[in-house]
Parts: sequence; C-alpha cells; structure tokens
Amino acid sequence: MLKFNVADFEKSLSESFSKYKRFGPRSPKKLTPLHKYVQNTLALIWGKKFKIYCLGAGGEFKVEGKYYPKDIDITVTYLEKPIFCVGVKFVTSNYKQNANNYFENMMGETANIQSLKNLPYAQLLILRYKTPYYKKRASYNDTSEIGKIEIISKSDLDKYIKLCFDSRQAHRPDIMAIQLIEADEKTHKVKCLSPFKLYDDKLAQLLDTALSVKKFFEDIESFKNYYELNQNGDTI
Repeated sequence: MLKFNVADFEKSLSESFSKYKRFGPRSPKKLTPLHKYVQNTLALIWGKKFKIYCLGAGGEFKVEGKYYPKDIDITVTYLEKPIFCVGVKFVTSNYKQNANNYFENMMGETANIQSLKNLPYAQLLILRYKTPYYKKRASYNDTSEIGKIEIISKSDLDKYIKLCFDSRQAHRPDIMAIQLIEADEKTHKVKCLSPFKLYDDKLAQLLDTALSVKKFFEDIESFKNYYELNQNGDTI
C-alpha cells in the first residue's frame, strides 16, 4: 500500500505557491509542481502499464465528456483510453468572492465526465485557512496589496461536506479530499494544518479521516485494484 508523505505534498504546494507569487494566478506554471506531485503519486499507485497525463508530463488529456470536451488536470489512461480522472483546485486568494463559482464549476465538470459512466472523477481541494483578499489589479506578490484576510469557516465547507456524502450521482466526485493550509507570503513555504486546531471535533474528524489527502490516495489505490480485477474477474 502507498505510504502518503505529507512533507512531499507540502513541498509541491510550496513550489506551486512560489510560482503563483512570481507569475500570477493566470499562469499555468503555478499548477505544474502540484500536478506533477499528484501524477508521480498516481504513477506509484497504478504502475508502468498505465500512462498518466498532466501539465509537465505529456500535457493535459482531453476527454470527450457527456456534454463538452474537457482538458483534465490529471488523467490515468490505459492504451490511450481514460480510466480515471483527477481535478485539482488550489485556491490561493479571494475565495469568498468566488465561492459559489468554485463549487458550481466543480459539480459541472464532474457531471460532464462521470455522466459517461465507468469513468470516475476525483477532486482534490486545497484552501488557505487564512485567505487573503487582494485589492483590484493587485500584482499578487506584494503583501501591501492585501485588502483583508478571510477565514475559511465551517459554513464555507458545509456544501462540500454535503456533496461528498450525497447519494451517488454524476455531479458528486467519486473521491474527494479537502486540505486546509497556511502559506507564508515571504518565504512561500506551505504547511498543512490539522483540522482539530481549526474546527469542532465532528468536522475535524471528517477532514482528518474520510476527506484527508491520505485517504484520497488510498481510495484511488482501492479503485485501481478493483479495475485490475475487472468486473468479470479477469486481470488486465
């Protein structure tokens, strides 16, 4: 079984955050280190028989969704056929202003892929617990341009929790993780936060177990084992 190393995860987040501060929020460069980390972790899980696409590793794989074609953040393929998809959301600023858009877009892109049937879509959501709200036209690399700090509250997470435990439908991600982090504006170092220091015990327990990044990769590994057995009991 894969052993999740939080230090490696934090390193990829720090590298992505550093590129975000250097190149800005619209640059794809800010996504590459984090996506490569997920891709490398999936490669350990799936093995050499499977090819995994992402930024920096063959580019994003285009999946012909139910309603529209979509370039997927990370796609596991077998003989160039997509068999597992992962979306990564790393929200670095102005979360509350765009909270509903983030949530609705996540459900929409998940439904577009999972409506195809037999193509699971996992979602990894990373949020800054203390999220800066940058002033309009800010450069994103100057702390003096931070208008205010917004705290990710329980109410901000409620809709994601409800989605995760909803009945199985196309818009509900097959697997999901939510990770709260802190990011140093000067050193660009990112640290994963314990939910027990942020929220009440019941919510913290969910975030630390069922919705943890560790469980996220364990569930993907379980699906991989199921896939290799095949529905007919045959191995690929």
